[in-house]
Amino acid sequence: MVRKGYVLGLGIIVAVVLYALLGQLEPTLIILINTFSILVLFAAVAYGELEGAIMGTCAGLIQDAMSYGVFGLAGLSQTLAGFLAGWLSHKLDINNFYRRSVFLFFLSLLQLVIWVFFYSIVFKKSLLYSHPAFYLQPVFTAILTSSLISLFKKMSPAARIK
Repeated sequence: MVRKGYVLGLGIIVAVVLYALLGQLEPTLIILINTFSILVLFAAVAYGELEGAIMGTCAGLIQDAMSYGVFGLAGLSQTLAGFLAGWLSHKLDINNFYRRSVFLFFLSLLQLVIWVFFYSIVFKKSLLYSHPAFYLQPVFTAILTSSLISLFKKMSPAARIK
């Protein structure tokens, strides 16, 4: 049995490497595929609200450090999304791939809305007009996270994943 600490630690390393790799390939891919959101939502659904919130804080602060933005914006939005995803995933029936994808879409959308709201307060401008790729980020995050959870369930049948 794989311990969740190893899975989450490896997840942070993979998210950082993929984030850097996507940035080297095409900067727009960082906007479309938010590896840190995928990691946070995966941790929240797989392990619960506490792990989702902790992973949201860690991944969000690492994302802020790598993006040269205001330190704490992604940390706050990822923490809230991680906690809510973990808490709601145990209250709702999201065993089906499609239900889980819709659930993760709305949580990813909520995370993005919180981040954009705080970004617009701090910088007094909106990113939604200058980067229309933000509109597709929740779709990519939901599909990739749901696929990753399905793959993880098949690899580890004893896992406590909904």
